[in-house]
Amino acid sequence: MHTETRSPIVTTRQGRIQGLRENALDIFRGIPYARPPVGSLRFRNPQPLSPWEGIRNAVVSGPASFQMNLNNTHTVMEQVKRIDPGVPGVPAWPAYVGKTYHHENISEDCLYLDVWVPENAGRKKMPVYVYYHGGANAVSSGSFHLEDGANLARQENIIVVRPNYRLGALGWVHFGLISDAFPEAINLGLKDQFAALQWVHENIAAFGGDPDNVTIGGESCGATAVSHLLTYAPARKFFRRAIIQSLSPFNVWCTQNQAQAVRVAEKYLSLLDISSPEALADIDPERFLAVQNVLTRFFHPDKNIAWRPLGGVVDGEWIPEHPAEYLSSHAAADTVNELMIGFAKDEWQFFRGHTETLRHGSVQDVLDVLTPIYGSDGAQQLYEGYKELYPEHREPGHILSDIMSFEFFKFSSLKIARHFTRLGVPTWLFQFSYDLPGWNGELRAVHTGDMPFLWRNYDPERLSQWPAFDGIDIDELKHSAGAMGNYYAAFIRHGGEDLWPKFDEENQAILRFGKEVIPQKRLLEQEEKLFSAVGIDSVRQLEERLSQHLEQAFKE
Repeated sequence: MHTETRSPIVTTRQGRIQGLRENALDIFRGIPYARPPVGSLRFRNPQPLSPWEGIRNAVVSGPASFQMNLNNTHTVMEQVKRIDPGVPGVPAWPAYVGKTYHHENISEDCLYLDVWVPENAGRKKMPVYVYYHGGANAVSSGSFHLEDGANLARQENIIVVRPNYRLGALGWVHFGLISDAFPEAINLGLKDQFAALQWVHENIAAFGGDPDNVTIGGESCGATAVSHLLTYAPARKFFRRAIIQSLSPFNVWCTQNQAQAVRVAEKYLSLLDISSPEALADIDPERFLAVQNVLTRFFHPDKNIAWRPLGGVVDGEWIPEHPAEYLSSHAAADTVNELMIGFAKDEWQFFRGHTETLRHGSVQDVLDVLTPIYGSDGAQQLYEGYKELYPEHREPGHILSDIMSFEFFKFSSLKIARHFTRLGVPTWLFQFSYDLPGWNGELRAVHTGDMPFLWRNYDPERLSQWPAFDGIDIDELKHSAGAMGNYYAAFIRHGGEDLWPKFDEENQAILRFGKEVIPQKRLLEQEEKLFSAVGIDSVRQLEERLSQHLEQAFKE
């Protein structure tokens, strides 16, 4: 496979590439898996690569998809000021996100992936982990340095592959639904994700990987990517296992129906002040970012709705139906061999922890958020039930965060786990429960908080870029990361032979991944029962209520 020099060379189907040997790894960065989607290929399906002559340098990561960064924020926000009709929302993530997720190198030319290969990979077929990054389909990349794959690959003898895909309007606004000018512009980001997975299937053996032992995984919008691939039948031959972390069916990056997607695409035309969709071909991408900013803040933060302006769309082909509904109700047993599902205890703190209602809201403020979905009696019943379940959570905003973390994230994950358990598919659940000390401890066990643990990137320089980790006890972190990391890697290597007890109807075991990493029976059973008591027993029921409230919000 490799040369004996310090610069390993691999022959892919498209041609030879030369990477870098570093710290017991062969690292290949910036490998293209499709032609650059620029110029006439903007809003086109990912196109196959042409073979190249000679040896291609694979030492530097390719550009991230075009996105907000510290360099363009000022100019984008100036455009926001010009087009903002006075939307009442707030940014849907903490203020530190812009700095933490800053990518210096951004471009529409972004369809690249990075590969980390243990140096002994040529001697045996190695397990492969294909990971789709998070970032709300708005920011981040496969080469995001805080989620660098080197430590996981080196320590666990796993080949790690992290692809980029198109973000924002370039990948997730479905202009093909409103214009024949761009008929392929439907679910382009998902098509990129599939193309990357297909590239892995065709090429990973050349790196020493086993194409029949591939696990796909992702967190946040990366989990949505995994849910799409589980739902898309042609993808299933390319993986054995799946890891879904912090899946939400209802957040801004999540899957919408066609009527909702048409509305989003039309709002782009309106806010861009263009009458002909053909003009989209030449729009400066910073203008797309300005519209994206407005639409992600389109509603008041207390609106309890399924507003998904950066999500895929149920098109009957690439996304046959809402993935969370499908996976929780009628997915077949051959969808995946084994499944791991994780979520954070305090998911909602990331998205609304900075709002007035969660920080200082009254009981009535909380009930006002819940009542449109559950009715006045149901809202009161849910609030009182959670207050009794968690008496140490004294502030109304804390109770609301508990409820919304379950509503937007944990509920669907539990229903998916129950369905696959009934099918006989081995399924394991974990909850990230490590209360982080930074930001005065307000974020608690927050969305994205598990990333440094699972990627083993907890050196001081990188931890300093995650403000939630300020003041953390490094020894405790390493202890927890080691215990959970062993489970995580074991699942990728060979499945569930060495894990905690599977989730089943009898035990409902969920691993509590905190300062101690221990399984707990029926950890979320009472929360699930509280939702059932107010009439929510399925993902479809919750989808219908949140979507109905969205339609009401547009009429207000």
